[in-house]
Amino acid sequence: MQPNRIYAVGDIHGCVDKLRALEAAIIADCVGFTGSRLIVYLGDYIDRGADSAAVIDHLLSEPPKGFSRICLCGNHEEVFVDLLDGRISTSEWLQLGGDDTLLSYGFDIQYMSRHRRLSEVELVAEIVATIPEAHQAFLRGLPASFATLEQIFVHAGLRPGRSLADQAERDLLWIRKAFLEAVAPEFGRLVVHGHTPAEKPFVSDIRVNVDTGAYLGGPLTAVRIEQGRLGFLSTA
Repeated sequence: MQPNRIYAVGDIHGCVDKLRALEAAIIADCVGFTGSRLIVYLGDYIDRGADSAAVIDHLLSEPPKGFSRICLCGNHEEVFVDLLDGRISTSEWLQLGGDDTLLSYGFDIQYMSRHRRLSEVELVAEIVATIPEAHQAFLRGLPASFATLEQIFVHAGLRPGRSLADQAERDLLWIRKAFLEAVAPEFGRLVVHGHTPAEKPFVSDIRVNVDTGAYLGGPLTAVRIEQGRLGFLSTA
């Protein structure tokens, strides 16, 4: 069923204060609104910002009263799970800001690397032991997309020339250039995404981008979708 009103939130990247402020703005925006309402979070909750653990705690809590909540997977969540499962090295993860995530859990990987002389396997085991099981389950359970009759919500975008059913999950989490340069409305639905930071939300006939670089000092932004109409809410 299509919710009467949907809010889609861009990349949070550990900015828990902006997340709380934006949710407060969304709640205020719904004062007097009696229809069904859904908040879709478009992924990239962790890395780069200071409070990744607090962001996940918040998303694991009850959604605001009267709202439903869906959390999608971003490429940063995928990479973190790959690290926890031993599919990539810690050095690969650190290039994406993983040290900031670990610090939010009280784990200083730079100190551990210098003073504990752990092997890579031992270091990953220490990381796995540090991350709460509820957080690991949250990361592993994130879907790559959510669709309504009129929109499809993904972290990064879609591959042009492929049907929705034939999209590769990696593209949903990682694609940039091919999707951003698409000019024909070939997907049949409006694509709502983040992943690529911009100074302000971008809107075209094909897509809406709500990643406004929260961790870079920009606002955290949500798009409100109601009966095909769009509006935007942002933190200061």
